[in-house]
Amino acid sequence: MLRRLLMSLVAVLLSLAFGRAQSDCRYSLRGTINDATTRKPMPFATVSVRETGGGVTTDENGNFLIINLCRQVYTLEISHIECQHLTKTVEINGNTEGVFVLQHEDKILHDVVVKAKRVELATTQANATLSGVDLDKKRGETLGEMLKSLSGVTTLNTGATLSKPVVQGLHSDRVLIVNNGVRQEGQQWGQDHAPEIDPFIADKLTVLKGASAIKYGVGAIGGVILVEPRALRDTLGIGGEATIQHFTNGRSGIASGFLEGKNDRFSWRIQGTGKKSGDLKTPQYFLKNTGVEELNGSAMLGFDWKNWKTEVFYSHFYSKIGIFKGSHIGNLTDLKNAIERGKPLGEADFSYDIGRPAQRVSHDILKLKTVVPTAEIGRLTLLLAGQYDLRQEYDAHRPGGKIPIGFDKAEIAFESPTAQMRLDWEHKSVKNFVGSVGTEGLFQLNNTFAGGLIPDFRQLTTGVYATERWRRFPSPIEIEAGIRYDFRRLWTDSTRFGQTDKTFSFGNISASVGGIYHLKNWGKLTANVGTAWRSPNVNELFSNGIHHGTASFERGDPNLVPERSLSATFGFEASTANYQINLNVYQNQISNFIYLQPDTTPVLTIRGAFPAFSYRQTDAILRGGDVKFQVRLVKDLWFKSSASVLRAENSTTKTWLPLMPADRWEMGLLYNFRNKKVQNGFAEMSISRIKKQKRVETLTDATGETTIRDYAAAPEGYTLLNAALGGDFRFFNKKTQIILRGSNLLNVAYRDYLDRLRYFSDAVGRNVSVSFKVVF
Repeated sequence: MLRRLLMSLVAVLLSLAFGRAQSDCRYSLRGTINDATTRKPMPFATVSVRETGGGVTTDENGNFLIINLCRQVYTLEISHIECQHLTKTVEINGNTEGVFVLQHEDKILHDVVVKAKRVELATTQANATLSGVDLDKKRGETLGEMLKSLSGVTTLNTGATLSKPVVQGLHSDRVLIVNNGVRQEGQQWGQDHAPEIDPFIADKLTVLKGASAIKYGVGAIGGVILVEPRALRDTLGIGGEATIQHFTNGRSGIASGFLEGKNDRFSWRIQGTGKKSGDLKTPQYFLKNTGVEELNGSAMLGFDWKNWKTEVFYSHFYSKIGIFKGSHIGNLTDLKNAIERGKPLGEADFSYDIGRPAQRVSHDILKLKTVVPTAEIGRLTLLLAGQYDLRQEYDAHRPGGKIPIGFDKAEIAFESPTAQMRLDWEHKSVKNFVGSVGTEGLFQLNNTFAGGLIPDFRQLTTGVYATERWRRFPSPIEIEAGIRYDFRRLWTDSTRFGQTDKTFSFGNISASVGGIYHLKNWGKLTANVGTAWRSPNVNELFSNGIHHGTASFERGDPNLVPERSLSATFGFEASTANYQINLNVYQNQISNFIYLQPDTTPVLTIRGAFPAFSYRQTDAILRGGDVKFQVRLVKDLWFKSSASVLRAENSTTKTWLPLMPADRWEMGLLYNFRNKKVQNGFAEMSISRIKKQKRVETLTDATGETTIRDYAAAPEGYTLLNAALGGDFRFFNKKTQIILRGSNLLNVAYRDYLDRLRYFSDAVGRNVSVSFKVVF
């Protein structure tokens, strides 16, 4: 029945896609923004297009130009720091011009303007954004897999169920995740600890690459990921969305939706997501115990009171994740055979049951943000946030050889409450300068109330920063600079490791300077140089035991010292009606780089045999480039391609660093269409090629023979075929989006070098999904 339904859906969408399209997307909207009272033009106003997720800023004469628009109705959101927010619909039937008027008032910006401005102030860095239809195409995947579609971003996987983003070769706590303005804190230091975030909460995902994100906090030497929900409703009434999805691999089902409303003073939204998936399947066999269950929810309330704007946000994330049972081996001989065999022993049937080994994770965030205008010179923002993260890891084996299905007692359990305070003051333009100063404090506890992988600890972080940006129209140049100082104190309880309690103190400066050169209306050049630092985390200092999520034995080093990064990035962006290109090259030189190195022999414990890894420190250089472009071939048909290259060298030993992404590229065709029955229609097909990682660490013995320092050789490269088809329909006078997607359509058997469980199994095979979203 499901197969017939999918085939029928494909036939309908294909007939619509290749029917006669009534227009293409080569039109432009040229406009002027004026003040309603003075009738003078308004420079620096923001004009965003809701349907595309893009936007522009007006020039010194209040003028703007938006290109690559289709023949349809668009919703413009126009904002200025001194005016009311304006939402306006515009019908595009060709090249269009218009004048828009903003009502002047002394109220503060709406949140959507605040967030848009923050991203704009960071554009001297290399960056990439996922929003609009491109984000909808990735719905239902993990946060890491969604971001994987952006150039320069890959994922570090632990089997088929856990993934976390890797930005230009760096991951974990080197890549800061900011969830609705709150620094996400949990056990993100673990390589298997995926971000505890419901991706359905995001309306836009932005990756800022490099060590120059001064405003966002200490440690982000790899970059920052901004998870931004949609702004609260700004028109009176009630509305919402509902989404249901089905994925064939794992036979998973997802339901998500939100309901929002607004009256004269309050705006609100409630949102929730449920997911259930069973065992995933490679092209040849099922991966036993790889099911996933999730239940997430959030609520947001915003209100104005005496010219103050306040927002309260709460979210809860819960997941139960099965870990491939074939990764936990009983003895050294079986471990060696499992790695050499290339295929798990025994045949497994599909099941929704989740047994041991597994993880249970819950994460709660409560945020209060208040924005207050400070006379006529700027505004003050206060953010208070609390988080609670609970992680439980269950082994496959227990003393005495029992392998229970139940989850009565976790072998490792961590709880981590975190309190955060942030105070920012942003001043208005003074002699072509805009900028902000701020301070931040964060206090975190971590209690290891089961197991002994890491000790209990307390951590206090404080920091101050300042940034300034200069631009004077009509000069094409913008310059930005920032500086930040952070201090971190770490108290550890090391008695369970047979050591005395230890206290660590770290403090240092981060700084960056960057510039933009605007190439009229079609492109820009960017450059940025920055330095940042990161203190060693507790797991890097004290790990000593089995990390069940990665099926490995890890050893820390209490003598590790902080990392220091010096990075430089250069970018080029261009966009016309017929092509778009984004190119970035970078070099990141990191002193005292901390990495996890495979040991030469595995470890046998009472819970089985595991590959062993130790934290080491060296000087490193990471250099590479990312490129993404698309070219119009004919009318609505586009050719798209992207590529990423990274060279990560241990500059001390002149060898390569382990666990770094291999070279990859993607190419494909995209057809956009619109007719009487479908709006915003698209059909696309792409080929992804990931090369074999040949740049791996090697060992040379006394005889001169060279061997790879790993438990298995790097897997061969692979090629995947992916496709998607969808559009917006009207059913019962409601907008309904239908998207059909397929990944690894040729059902290729492969293993990825960045998969921690590649020693034991292939990656997931063909997966087809269908998504229905109704807007009401």
